[in-house]
Amino acid sequence: MKTAILRASLFTPAGRGRWGLPLLFWGEPGVGKSAVLRECARAAGLPCEVLSPGERGEGAFGVVPVPARDDAAVPRGASRGPEALARLSSTVLTYPRPEWTRQFDEALAGLVVVDEITTCPPALQPALLGLLLDRRVGGHYLGDRVRVVAAANPPEQAATGYDLPLPVANRVAHVAWGAPSVEEHVAFMLRGDAAEDAAPAIDPVSEEARVMRLWPEAYAQACGRGAAFLTRRPALKNVCPPAGDPRGSRGWPSDRSWEHATRAFATAAVHALTDVERDELVAGFVGDGAAGEMLAFAAEQDLADPAAVLDGRESFRHEAKRLDRTAALLSGCAALVVPAGAAKRADRARALWDLLGAFVAGGADQDVAVPCAAALVRAKLHTAPGAIKVLAAIQPLLKAAGVTPGSVS
Repeated sequence: MKTAILRASLFTPAGRGRWGLPLLFWGEPGVGKSAVLRECARAAGLPCEVLSPGERGEGAFGVVPVPARDDAAVPRGASRGPEALARLSSTVLTYPRPEWTRQFDEALAGLVVVDEITTCPPALQPALLGLLLDRRVGGHYLGDRVRVVAAANPPEQAATGYDLPLPVANRVAHVAWGAPSVEEHVAFMLRGDAAEDAAPAIDPVSEEARVMRLWPEAYAQACGRGAAFLTRRPALKNVCPPAGDPRGSRGWPSDRSWEHATRAFATAAVHALTDVERDELVAGFVGDGAAGEMLAFAAEQDLADPAAVLDGRESFRHEAKRLDRTAALLSGCAALVVPAGAAKRADRARALWDLLGAFVAGGADQDVAVPCAAALVRAKLHTAPGAIKVLAAIQPLLKAAGVTPGSVS
């Protein structure tokens, strides 16, 4: 059972203020996926809803339109009496929120488990995309702190099972869920209803705060490693399987899944996952082949710590033969500095411009500096004294990339 991977994923920043990496646990029927997911949610202090597409139907996904009167269409100054409103109002189609969403209103957090996801019929799959990616059910947004994971039996073992289409498969990490051992099964049975009455082992607000203290540096290092690898292996950036390929129903590399994999790499450090757990989580997003190459590459590199370099605790020297190392450091530094609430933002931005200045002074391979400089410009962090020389040196490259300081001022 992958409870450590699940807990880490539930408490992973997902960008734009959201929480949770989307996981899909694959396992045979009857091995306790739904029950363990519920128990993990309770232990994390999160309300939980198990939603089965095949059992609950389209109404549970908020895709059934309901006509409603739109009084906003009544002209200003017109009578607002009942008869006038009935005559002048227009009719619009609304998508009311399902009843099950209300349990998240008080906590403003929770976990939605899309169970038996392979029973989702093709007509309902677009709504499923909105739930997995945007936490949206019909016209209702669940909230930034509501997480979404899924569970499935293989299609051949599911009732009216469907293979996952490419867009659905590419939104989640595919994680194998094995049958529990005899010891785990016995322990689960002996806990019984006592687990439902037990106090949560984790306070979600406190855990989110702890993660956010550690996240910036962990994510910066993960970004650096990801950037270095893709600079070395650009052919693995987007590898969409052809239609009908069974690999399309599992993890494969895309811009979206590489972003998820980068967050998975960072969260493994924040939550002290084992190497095996980290590797499985990363591979769940981009596939075994791409993840294996990236993880092997990261293990072989002696990559500098972006925070230590910017704070002056480590030095870095560019080597022309190791552009990937330079790209890794600059990407990691940018990820550390650009966010609006970044720690030591002004000081680290100045240090980063100085680092870029030393790099571009050499005159060769200046294009490696462009993504980092462009990110600083877009974040309006280009007023540091060292920025002027750097921007002057790489101005043609920035212009070719469609970025100039004037374009974002």
